[in-house]
Amino acid sequence: MPAATIDLPLSFSVPEDFRDIDLTVSAETNTNKLIGELTGLTRRPSDAEIAHAVVVQQSMYEMLAAAGAVYAGILLAGPSEDAPDGRLSSLMLTVTARPSELSNDHTVHRLARTMGAIYPEAEVGVVRLPTGPAVLLTEDSRVERPVNLLGDGGGPTVVRQLHVFVPIPERLAMADFSIATENIAEWDDYVDILGQVCHTIAFTD
Repeated sequence: MPAATIDLPLSFSVPEDFRDIDLTVSAETNTNKLIGELTGLTRRPSDAEIAHAVVVQQSMYEMLAAAGAVYAGILLAGPSEDAPDGRLSSLMLTVTARPSELSNDHTVHRLARTMGAIYPEAEVGVVRLPTGPAVLLTEDSRVERPVNLLGDGGGPTVVRQLHVFVPIPERLAMADFSIATENIAEWDDYVDILGQVCHTIAFTD
């Protein structure tokens, strides 16, 4: 798996199947790359699906850039030789630097309590990674427009998100590793992917 290092004292790896969104180049450059990859899928998406994917990615690009994301990647999946009837699906993986009031283990437990109060319908907990404790938050959100890059539009849909908030030692900051998808049927597999990524986290200072 290729390594990715961000502007925090932190490194991690993502599976090679993810296509990175380069936040240092223009939205147009990323869009052209996406179109090339979509047309190369085993089952080529329809023109409507491709057009939808372009609009969604441009919206995501603007949102991620504004949020200060330090990494964004998309996993595209579709029919294959082993599963010719497989559905088209996508998963967004992002890493965002966020401020923190504390820089020790107290951050995790305070954040877990705060998140549980702010998002009563979300599942909130604490997990211990090789780097130390982190906060987990899982939430389903109803959105008016699907975020599945390979969807062809339609009405409101449910997007499931999982956030892993990892405190950065000796800094008032956290790294928010998150995934988002509306392909709920593949959720367990996607959680495993995020778990693999989080187990590669290493502090570099």
